[in-house]
Amino acid sequence: MAQPIPQLSSVPEPPIKPAAVEPQPLPVGQLLKWGDDHADPDVRDQASRARIALTGLRRRHAADQELAALTEEREQLEQRLAELRAREAELAPAKAKRKRSAPTRDYDTRTVRAWAAENGIDCPRVGQLPKRVLDAWRATTKQQAEQR
Repeated sequence: MAQPIPQLSSVPEPPIKPAAVEPQPLPVGQLLKWGDDHADPDVRDQASRARIALTGLRRRHAADQELAALTEEREQLEQRLAELRAREAELAPAKAKRKRSAPTRDYDTRTVRAWAAENGIDCPRVGQLPKRVLDAWRATTKQQAEQR
């Protein structure tokens, strides 16, 4: 069977307690002075540690404020620099881009290196061919062309 639902009139009202009066918090300076002047050494110790912690917090707060100001100033300077560079690019005459043309050679480096190796002439395997090797190769190929 279903239980009867209690009516509001049958539920007893809780006794009314007087409102607890909460003390107003003291400003930090007054609280620290109270702690410093207290007879209990534990309270004095707590006040001393609180003073040290507050000093650390103040220093960190000041450093964070300075860092924020520096960051904001840096961002403003970077923006101004970008504006100046853009304006400079507008005003500067366009520079003609020159392509480097490959040097005109009357020889194939692989052919000259192979010739030098066959003839026992010291020649590096990579890089620019020495002038003495090129001069010797040209002299030899010129003689061979004249003999034909």
